[in-house]
Amino acid sequence: MTQSAAATLETTLSEGILTIRMNRPAKKNALTGDMYAAFVAALERAEHDSAVRCVVVCGVQGVFSAGNDLDDFLATRDADGPRPAHRLLRALATATVPLVAAVDGVAIGIGTTLLFHCDFVYATPAARFSLPFVNLGLCPEAGSSLLLPRLGGYHHAARLLMLGDAFDAEEAARLGLVQAIYASEEVEARALATAARLAAKPRRALRTTKALLKRAEEPVVTRIEVEIERFNELLTTPAAREIMRAFLDKRAPDPRLID
Repeated sequence: MTQSAAATLETTLSEGILTIRMNRPAKKNALTGDMYAAFVAALERAEHDSAVRCVVVCGVQGVFSAGNDLDDFLATRDADGPRPAHRLLRALATATVPLVAAVDGVAIGIGTTLLFHCDFVYATPAARFSLPFVNLGLCPEAGSSLLLPRLGGYHHAARLLMLGDAFDAEEAARLGLVQAIYASEEVEARALATAARLAAKPRRALRTTKALLKRAEEPVVTRIEVEIERFNELLTTPAAREIMRAFLDKRAPDPRLID
């Protein structure tokens, strides 16, 4: 197990799972520039470190994230380059590693929009989501103006983005943003259990599948051709050969070859 911490965002790597924990409960895990930078660094590590096979994003019991620390946010000038939050959103949107989130308590602004880029999102009954950008004189971020209508339809998205209405875990589940609801004391364990299942799978096959799922809309025949190309590439990998040979031999695959 390896651990590191920057400001109040902590990372831990154990058994292929990199856990990114927002741990600033006194400020409801409001994100500062330093926290964003640490978050981006952790995701970059996940992309390039072969020891990382899955990422879990979480807060602490009772709070996920209240979004931007507004004092810190207003102190960041445009002249300083891309805002730290925008660098994080780009890193999340382009991540090839599987991302699993466990949400308990408030998830406001980027605390909600970052979830659109996670592959698995679990929440507790106490989770409360909010997209208050218009109420702050701003507009949606993170592709949410595209992704939210895809999930819940235009009119549902208009209510959440234009009025900024908060919504609970059950509504998030109906939208498809949340996949399952668990008690506060078990949601993180459930997220880690899913991450462990993902970490045990062939890494290249898993990331290829995620990339296919996230491709832009295209004709079915085009997608079939892309899938055939990726399928043939994977067919030659040691992982695929070992898994199929083990199946025929009626034995467990050699984990050293499942990469």
